Amino acid sequence: MQADFVLQGRRVKLRPMVESDLADYGRWYMPGRKSAEFDGPWFKHETVSVDQAVERIGKWLNRDDEPPYRRLEIDVADRGHVGWVIAYIDSSDPHMTQAGIDIAEDSLWNQGLGTEAFGLWTDYLFEAHDLTRLGYSTWSGNPRMIRVGEKLGFVLEGRIRRGCEVKGQFYDRIKMGLLREEWQAQAGRARQFKLQNAECKVQNGGPGSDSRGTAD
Repeated sequence: MQADFVLQGRRVKLRPMVESDLADYGRWYMPGRKSAEFDGPWFKHETVSVDQAVERIGKWLNRDDEPPYRRLEIDVADRGHVGWVIAYIDSSDPHMTQAGIDIAEDSLWNQGLGTEAFGLWTDYLFEAHDLTRLGYSTWSGNPRMIRVGEKLGFVLEGRIRRGCEVKGQFYDRIKMGLLREEWQAQAGRARQFKLQNAECKVQNGGPGSDSRGTAD
């Protein structure tokens, strides 16, 4: 793992996991985390202890030894570690690559940080992998995640009506996608976004499922 690898934005940066991040995950996995209400709450997850959950996430410390990365942690200036981004890449079916994001610190929602982080991640995935398209899945009960994609050029590819039930209410599952040529067509706007809003740069080592989680 290249500890000095970073995707630097104006307010956020994406970097590999370090051991000290596990303490944050221990806190985020405690019952009552607000962001968990938006992260596939209809799934019947296996019941595990906080320690077991942290142990599982800790396996990412040695999973990616060098770029291209499939998971990076999100840092915010003056606030430190606040969440993560992830990519679900199946080499046997690369055209269905999915991306995800979770801002676990809900006090930082609605400030555009998720959009900036997901924009950096989207650019990185297209630049680091030979992807035809990039998609993510969410649900109609998470309008913030839908807006994030719309701001970054993702389009609605599918709506599975009443595809999930949360607290006795049915919601639609949402499929968003961005084709490589659509991403490339946005190159001028994307560069402007990078320079003015994200000042995106890859330092030291990087190229120039679902994402039901939380962003803004």
